[in-house]
Amino acid sequence: MEHPRVAHIVAIAAVVTAFAFVTETAWAKTAPTKAAPARSYVVRTGDGGWFQLARVNGTTMQHLLAANHATASTPVKTGQHIHLPADARDDHAHAAPAAHATQPKH
Repeated sequence: MEHPRVAHIVAIAAVVTAFAFVTETAWAKTAPTKAAPARSYVVRTGDGGWFQLARVNGTTMQHLLAANHATASTPVKTGQHIHLPADARDDHAHAAPAAHATQPKH
């Protein structure tokens, strides 16, 4: 009667070990490579939330949130100083709208 019980304990231990390995491996793939922020940015009207700021700056939302010690539910406000992670693009892509659009002449 002890053998089935030992077999169950061994099976549970194997599942827990496998889960810990998978979880640790998945976290290693999404964790920021550099925790120290490289530079900061002041949020402007129309910048959007964390996802859009990350996309525009060429980084992931996970990296941007980690650099700011924030969660996806942390609000982003106009005028707020946020940290851009080290993997963010240097050419901050907030293109100003063109003042005069030129129409091709026919």
